[in-house]
Amino acid sequence: MSVKAGDDVVRPHQFDLAKLVRASVNFLGGNAGKAEVLLEKLKNRQTDRICVCEIMELQNANAQFSNVAVLAEKTNNGDMGKGYKVAERQITQEKKQMKAQFFDDIKVNARIAVATDCLSLYIKLRQETTGLKLYDILDADTRSEVK
Repeated sequence: MSVKAGDDVVRPHQFDLAKLVRASVNFLGGNAGKAEVLLEKLKNRQTDRICVCEIMELQNANAQFSNVAVLAEKTNNGDMGKGYKVAERQITQEKKQMKAQFFDDIKVNARIAVATDCLSLYIKLRQETTGLKLYDILDADTRSEVK
């Protein structure tokens, strides 16, 4: 038995953080200068976070998506190795869910693990990689506690 998704198929959508921040600041009565200052602070913020990212290709019967990023963020409590493993485990669990529910094939093209927050990493990767799509930023602190 084969099943095909209808027109309302779930697809990764490119989330533009800069547009969201600018629209939010504008909605709250701020000006464009405040939005740019906020974006610059987000880009240059120091952090105590660990971020693991996998960039992959996703395929189902209806479509193929390349350069899709799944990120997982964990608080650095002093044991970076353990933090990386917890974040990697969250991405592995998410890939299992993706494969079980949405995609027939998942191919990982790149793995990145850094001591920064995932938002900063995504902004940096987005500047360097054309066509990068954000699937999700997983909260490994919360998700690792819920079992």
